[in-house]
Amino acid sequence: MSDATVAIGTGPERREVILTDYLDAAAEESASTEAHAWIKSLRHANVDGEPLRRRFTYRGDSLWWFAELYLHKQQVVLEIFRTIRALERLIAIEHPDGLSVSSESRIACGLVPRVAALASIPCTGPRDFPRTSPMRIVAMDARGAWLHLSAVAARMGKRSPEITRTPSVVTFIHRAFWRAGTEDGSAESYIGPVLTALERRLPAGAVQYVSLGPSENFRARRWWSPLTARQPSQAAIPVEDFAPLARLKESRAVWRRRHAFRRALWRSADLRKASVIHGCDCWPIVREELAGIALLQWPWSARVMDEAAAALDSLKPGIAVTYAEAGGWGRALILECRRRNIPTAGLQHGFIYRQWLNYLHEPDEMAPDPQNPGDRGFPRPSVTLAFDDYAATHLVNAGRFPREAVRISGSPRLDDLVAAASRLTEVDLASARSSAGVTDADALVLLVTKHREAQRVLPALVAAAGEVPGVHLAIKAHPAETPSVYDHVARGHGHVTILPASTPLAPLLRASRAIVTVNSTVALDAAVLGIPALVIGLPNNLTPFVDAGLLAGAALPDLVRRLRQILYDEEFRQGLWATRRDLLARFGMGSDGRAADRTVDAVLELLEPRAPEPTRAALPLESY
Repeated sequence: MSDATVAIGTGPERREVILTDYLDAAAEESASTEAHAWIKSLRHANVDGEPLRRRFTYRGDSLWWFAELYLHKQQVVLEIFRTIRALERLIAIEHPDGLSVSSESRIACGLVPRVAALASIPCTGPRDFPRTSPMRIVAMDARGAWLHLSAVAARMGKRSPEITRTPSVVTFIHRAFWRAGTEDGSAESYIGPVLTALERRLPAGAVQYVSLGPSENFRARRWWSPLTARQPSQAAIPVEDFAPLARLKESRAVWRRRHAFRRALWRSADLRKASVIHGCDCWPIVREELAGIALLQWPWSARVMDEAAAALDSLKPGIAVTYAEAGGWGRALILECRRRNIPTAGLQHGFIYRQWLNYLHEPDEMAPDPQNPGDRGFPRPSVTLAFDDYAATHLVNAGRFPREAVRISGSPRLDDLVAAASRLTEVDLASARSSAGVTDADALVLLVTKHREAQRVLPALVAAAGEVPGVHLAIKAHPAETPSVYDHVARGHGHVTILPASTPLAPLLRASRAIVTVNSTVALDAAVLGIPALVIGLPNNLTPFVDAGLLAGAALPDLVRRLRQILYDEEFRQGLWATRRDLLARFGMGSDGRAADRTVDAVLELLEPRAPEPTRAALPLESY
């Protein structure tokens, strides 16, 4: 919706406005909450006489756990609710005597006339959602067919690897985030410190790594990637190697039934009724999203369940560890581990967003389906290791995790960051500033975020940084993205430098006058190091920390003033510093250098129960 424009008024008074300008914090929050509730409600929709959750299963396990992920990741449902909320506020503020769509936004073209009709406002221009061309469904199916057939072709003539020793622990890691040239767990970009500590505590050969997914991050991925996937190292066996063609027999049957699943979803009267949102019939859009579930998500989900099953049957581990437990691959792994009574540990590896549907569950989702003996409820790990009280409390209160299934171990990555920062010399800091293109007279402002989350506010930040004298903005690419995605916003601006994701973080943080982010947990790490952080693109998942005073926040119209303030207003900077210690303690955040060992202790307890090191109890969310 970021580029959706609407013309309001008639005749000479007609003017164009951008819909996102009418989304205030309350409207954004409401849209996200409603979108999540709408997606979650579909599990109860009647399909062929059964709830959707029960109607579609694989080896008895519900495929609903993957359907909701697809709808959340696509963000089409969220855009529907955001567009409706923006239009409602536009009408309330502008009181237009006419509306028309002046952009090619597919969702806006359908929703503007519908919302206008509900408000009895004349509307001209496009009157409906553009029709779903059969070719769009054909293209979607072709994409699914390519993924399926390339997976089949990659296994032709292959045999499973020969396993000579049964590992105690199997850790499933993402191939794209394993640094090349390293043969131990330290190569893993997210949980390397934990894996290093685990290897140190167990005999040689007791830890086996299995790599998942493509070898390139999603920004660098191309259509031919499935055929050219690289093995990250000899230490990590690609999961596909465990699943020759014969092991994909059941998932191939799901792929052959994909159109039967699509037709069942399309003929559901409940799903058709649910597509009427705020009085607006959104069936043309919802219909296509349902097709994506059947043609793309479910065949893939069944295949990765087969791959996980094959790896587990071959390795027979005592415990499985992953840091992707909430996503599609993680859920498939947990389901197959649960089927084999293999305990699992999920490791927090980044900020658990309060609006991340992957960690939002209702009580009935966590409980087994009484009418389906194969459905044992949401596939959560045996234990989830959280960084702090904030994350643990969110998992218990919003995720409905049992308290005994959540442990607070601290952040090993933060421990490593704090240790690395403490070792830096003035020469190191000078080198970091030089690599960021900063002169001695400049104040370095470091932006850490994901491009897809910040793209709407990036131009305003670059412009604001250019208005504040002596500011140089360095943008550090996220590990899941490439620096090239920022080229368009940095082009022609001498005060902006783009740095690759591999650039060491600790020297950059210590060399920075301030941090800017949209959603990155690095802002919280910076607070531990005493570096002030400014959050833009509000509201977002850092809003609670802005509201509490741990981080500063800025609306786009106020960005220049807030940048000046956080860089040069010593009273303001000292005020943030003064509140930091109390707030970090309240949220349970900090570093004592023992997080990796505590995490390993909790993992090994699943193998041999032992007295745990005392940990903090998660506080009720309202206590914050």
